[in-house]
Amino acid sequence: MDFEQLLDKSLNKVREEIKTELSKSLDEAIKLLNEGHTKIIQEYTQRINELIAKTKEEIEGEKARLEVENKRTLLVEKEYWINKVYERVLEKIGEVVKTKEYKDAIQSILNKEIKEMEGEKITVYCSPNDKSTVEKVVGNNKNVTIKTDDKMLGGIRIYYEGSGLTRDFSLKLILDQVFDSMRGKISDMLFGGK
Repeated sequence: MDFEQLLDKSLNKVREEIKTELSKSLDEAIKLLNEGHTKIIQEYTQRINELIAKTKEEIEGEKARLEVENKRTLLVEKEYWINKVYERVLEKIGEVVKTKEYKDAIQSILNKEIKEMEGEKITVYCSPNDKSTVEKVVGNNKNVTIKTDDKMLGGIRIYYEGSGLTRDFSLKLILDQVFDSMRGKISDMLFGGK
């Protein structure tokens, strides 16, 4: 073999070794690149899932907050309209106190109370409009004092001096009690319900 052939053979061998090493290095680089790519995909997938979960929680929290706020707003609005109904009923008391049934009821209550507490001194509070009706029932009974109360819309309030007991038959108190007991029904009538 001559020198050139030997040189070619050596060069070919070195070329093959370099080619093999380059191929191994390339395979290793591709493997590392694929592993890095997979790792990055996993990390970002995890981060994205965490962000999605956090965002869902924030959205659910905001949704719950808005639901509570809406319920509160609805309750305030309902209360406003229920109070409007109450105000309208209060306005109608002026018409009620003019009726014969009302005057008969006042006389009946007062007759019953005076009879039951016969002999005890009592003070009857009434609105200025009801004073004449109360005076008719009381007549000249010396145990009964009549006082007007400008704050009373109607009805009577009786104070028993001996026992310190007060019996309240005022229209405002009766209206408040009836209105409170019927609040749910009024709400159902205004806003629909059960």
